[in-house]
Amino acid sequence: MLCSAAGEKSVFLWSMRSYTLIRKLEGHQSSVVSCDFSPDSALLVTASYDTNVIMWDPYTGERLRSLHHTQLNPPMDDSDVHISSLRSVCFSPEGLYLATVADDRLLRIWALELKTPIAFAPMTNGLCCTFFPHGGVIATGTRDGHVQFWTAPRVLSSLKHLCRKALRSFLTTYQVLALPIPKKMKEFLTYRTF
Repeated sequence: MLCSAAGEKSVFLWSMRSYTLIRKLEGHQSSVVSCDFSPDSALLVTASYDTNVIMWDPYTGERLRSLHHTQLNPPMDDSDVHISSLRSVCFSPEGLYLATVADDRLLRIWALELKTPIAFAPMTNGLCCTFFPHGGVIATGTRDGHVQFWTAPRVLSSLKHLCRKALRSFLTTYQVLALPIPKKMKEFLTYRTF
């Protein structure tokens, strides 16, 4: 599956087997500017100028969670209405964290199970972000061509999460829901519980 964001309020999911459109995901109020799949491909996050990150189940098109990217210091007038517009979102290698970059000059790190950021870092002219593939570092790119490196949380994933990640790497949501296992396990495996 591939996701494309073209500066509209929606994103498109494409089949890489048939090269056809699978579905259109709608839910943002402004242009979507960034998207990323979780390492197990079970989740998709989209970031928009509307200051929201939406977490989706790409297999069902279901909206699982929204993270609102609020400003720490609101402006005194209406001159900077889009000051906290999102520019980029990315998953950590273990799939437990997200990083976001916005126009409010902050890099934010979010834990998937929480609805508020767990860490902030000041940056100027932020444009994009990505985690180092082995974790522990986030690189951010700026509009003036600079790259900054940040220390990111390093975690030892729980056995529960590692099992979910391994299963979801090859099972779709529909395949998980068809398994003869208890409902609570299905909810955990499909990220319905955080």
